[in-house]
Amino acid sequence: MAEQEMRLERYMEIVAGSQPEDWLMIERPTLRHRFTPMLDDKEQLIRQIIDEPMVGFSYRPDVRLTLLFGLVEMAQYPLPAGMPYAEENARTVLLHCLYEGQLIHTETLLKVDRQRCILPMPVAWGEPPQAIPRRQHDLARLVHQLAGPFTDFEQYFKNSGMAVVERPWP
Repeated sequence: MAEQEMRLERYMEIVAGSQPEDWLMIERPTLRHRFTPMLDDKEQLIRQIIDEPMVGFSYRPDVRLTLLFGLVEMAQYPLPAGMPYAEENARTVLLHCLYEGQLIHTETLLKVDRQRCILPMPVAWGEPPQAIPRRQHDLARLVHQLAGPFTDFEQYFKNSGMAVVERPWP
């Protein structure tokens, strides 16, 4: 039986259309480490900081699909002035999408309101509403349900001035 080629669009369609119960959590995955050298004022190495995703997920119906979440990209992300939650600590966090162990997509997600909600990152900030493609919205909602706190994703999404649009993504 010949297998079909997995395209990114199909991968995202499967993942974004899935439910939290379709995923098996992998606590403290030990791959995709990032090493950051800490240097002194003379550019001499003091120590290495090792950062890693906080959690991983394997798709139960097809274990070739894996998500790794939690590697902090920017610890203090400046939200545009006037945006809800702009005064609270926001950060960007990476979601690595893997197929058969190979990285096929990295999505930047936004943690807002002191990490109380995981939201999609708009392509560019502008006047509300921020247009978010449905599949990107659904992916962020899934990650929030899997790895976020027990808060109302849809309420945060709406309060953040975001709106779902029907357009292809990614």
